[in-house]
Amino acid sequence: MRSPAPRTHIGFSVARRLQCPGVPRSRRLTLLVLALAAIPARATTYPVGASRAYKSPCLLVADVVLQPGDIVEIDPGTYSDACQLTASGTAAMPIVLRGVPGPRPVFDAAALDLSGAGSVPRAIFQFTGGSHWRVQHLELKNAKNASKNGAAFRLTAGALDVIIDDVSVHDCQDGFMSDGAATLTVRASDVFHNGAGDGFSHNFYVQGQSIVLIGNHIHDSVGGQNVKVRSHDAFIAYNLIENAGNYEIDLIQNPPQTDAPNANAILIGNVIIRPPSADNNSQVILWGTDNAADAARNGSLYALSNTFILAHPSNRLFHAISPAAGSQIHLVNSIVHATVSGTGIAADATTAGILVGSNDWISSNVTTGGVLTSVLSGPAPGFASATDLHLVASSPVLGAGLAGATAVDGTGATVSGVPDQEFSASLGTTPRAAGSALDLGAHGFPRASDGGTPDAGSPDGGASPDAGTPDGGSDGGVPPPEGSSGPGEVTGSCSSAPGGLPLLALVVLGALLARPRRR
Repeated sequence: MRSPAPRTHIGFSVARRLQCPGVPRSRRLTLLVLALAAIPARATTYPVGASRAYKSPCLLVADVVLQPGDIVEIDPGTYSDACQLTASGTAAMPIVLRGVPGPRPVFDAAALDLSGAGSVPRAIFQFTGGSHWRVQHLELKNAKNASKNGAAFRLTAGALDVIIDDVSVHDCQDGFMSDGAATLTVRASDVFHNGAGDGFSHNFYVQGQSIVLIGNHIHDSVGGQNVKVRSHDAFIAYNLIENAGNYEIDLIQNPPQTDAPNANAILIGNVIIRPPSADNNSQVILWGTDNAADAARNGSLYALSNTFILAHPSNRLFHAISPAAGSQIHLVNSIVHATVSGTGIAADATTAGILVGSNDWISSNVTTGGVLTSVLSGPAPGFASATDLHLVASSPVLGAGLAGATAVDGTGATVSGVPDQEFSASLGTTPRAAGSALDLGAHGFPRASDGGTPDAGSPDGGASPDAGTPDGGSDGGVPPPEGSSGPGEVTGSCSSAPGGLPLLALVVLGALLARPRRR
């Protein structure tokens, strides 16, 4: 008796799987070609550096059209070129540009004129239509041009879905710029000392559809704003924003995008500290329009669970200029404290007329305004020290917040305004202590049930983590990004990672083509 034919896990012998006698040969080939077309393309990892085939990312993109899922890994060192990035990934397979673990690769544009003329970009990395990118662990500095708008990063010509993590951006005329349909996210990054000193260039100067800033240290802008937003909507959460040369945050118009409904801004869980003196001491957060000919933002500002420190007698936390009809500023579950007398919540009657909120701490030396209910007051809210803005066990603001606070985002959806993170020095976020969601301000106090104690660190640590100077690429390094093989393991000029089973598919195709047709 003949033994049974060998079978695969799906119950057919290999020979029978290849034959498929009930299906015409032409149909089998068509189905197989369609199956091959559905297999993802192979993603390639390109190592870049002084000892590599490609000496810089810009030389790479001049020679290679990057594909979705490709990874550019940059060795430590200093690079002195700039380029436009026009290739796009996909939402599922973004293109990744990252420094390998260790000191951040440094991109120094001191010798360049980022003029924007012809093929010359206006930024060290300019995403000219290039979308769906992830950028990680780099340092960019000294971007400039004669127009005083040379930037480290710029999104333009329809670029969208660019997410940037763990970068240091400093001493550029503008740190980040965007326009058009741009959607930009920046996380866990140190952005400082950018600006041309003219009041028109900033650490962030963004237009576009949306901007998301999470867990960043944004500080010491030169003559301009720390954050200037003309995007349709903004989500600014768990950052340390301090010592601006002008305003800390500027949320203003950019028609027609900000004419659209829900041009809202959400500020949640930020620590915002004014310097003792700035070029414009009276304005901390500007809302509305900076041009009388333009309509103001068609939305509202939600300031939830933030800690604000005012340090000059002229400081006014909010200034609304010609706000749109129906626009409001919501101040909820926040701490407003001043180190000097004479400060105030609202710059003028117009601002006070749209200011609403509840469950805030406003120190007794701060003049209140607007319609604010359930306000706590006193000489101090119970910080650990003058430089450590964490709360102590005796703080009167513990558990004093409004439960279930909400905000409205840029799509018009109602979203939670309850913080679940807080800024963690020197960069990034940490989970907010369990049970502390209703503590006022940006930091929650750990409860006994957490088994924890307050963080001994200072959110601003007095001096900035870099003590006001570039780190020169000397960052202590980060773990390899997900999917990375780690430093030193990429040895060739490039490598490929299969996205499917093309070799097996080709074997099957060869078997089908080789089989004679039955008669």
